[in-house]
Amino acid sequence: MSTAFVTTSYAPDFDRFARLHDSVVQYSDLMHYAFVPRADVDLFAPLTRSGRLRLTSTREVLSSTIVTTEWLNRTVARLPGLPSAVQIAAVNVRRPWPPMRGWILQQLVKLAAAEHVDADTLVFVDSETQLIRPVTETTFRRGGCTRLFRLPEGVHEGMARHRAWHRRAHRLLALDPFDDPPYDDFIGGITSWDTTLVRDCTDRVAQVAGRPWQTVIGRCLDISEYTLYGEYVMNLASPAQRAFQSDRPLCHVYWQREPLNRRSAREFVDSLADDDIAIHVQSNAHTPPEIERYVHDAVREATR
Repeated sequence: MSTAFVTTSYAPDFDRFARLHDSVVQYSDLMHYAFVPRADVDLFAPLTRSGRLRLTSTREVLSSTIVTTEWLNRTVARLPGLPSAVQIAAVNVRRPWPPMRGWILQQLVKLAAAEHVDADTLVFVDSETQLIRPVTETTFRRGGCTRLFRLPEGVHEGMARHRAWHRRAHRLLALDPFDDPPYDDFIGGITSWDTTLVRDCTDRVAQVAGRPWQTVIGRCLDISEYTLYGEYVMNLASPAQRAFQSDRPLCHVYWQREPLNRRSAREFVDSLADDDIAIHVQSNAHTPPEIERYVHDAVREATR
């Protein structure tokens, strides 16, 4: 049995990813798998000298019918005033409409990782994440069962987008309709998946739709891979396969869009839980680099 960290990243997040990988090496003995665009492989390659990083081009895990348009996506990203929703990351040449946004393509890569990572448990960490305490295989896998983050009734009536993710997951998996919220929440800063259950989940999506799962999910305008996996495990996995559950996120996350300042950064650090093994500050909050450094230094001091 084995456990591995998995990150999807790209050139603009290289510095953050490098800090993440350093923390993986410092606080664990686990392998770290990174999936990056083909154009960024050379940039990330020097990090493999740690002996703990395995680097794979996203091209290697995508269906041959999916053509990435990284150059177009990056060009559009530089145009002022355009929302991220108009960015095109890939196109399925057999079903070109709608084109895929970067976030959807990233979810395809995460789901496909189960077929390309030599591990029983995948632990997904974004580039913005940094480990702050020791991690072992038993953190995420015990008695042959992979940890499922599940916050009972964590999705309430006011969370319209989350509710839509649950409805879509039920349709893709052909599950019985369910009642009005609250629903369980499966989304956390660090999320672990059982590779066998991921493959079973995508097989189910393909079987229900009668077409390849990458085609099905790639056509979704909005979806949550974590919700899809969580609903599969809770509804279709065996009791033994879902025996290891926890409502503790293990990762202290700053989700807000407003940048941290010195005061809010101090509040973020002071609210760190004793069982948090990582921190995550969203890059789209655009927190100034000096405040991010302050957070990391303060957390390091707090966890000594």
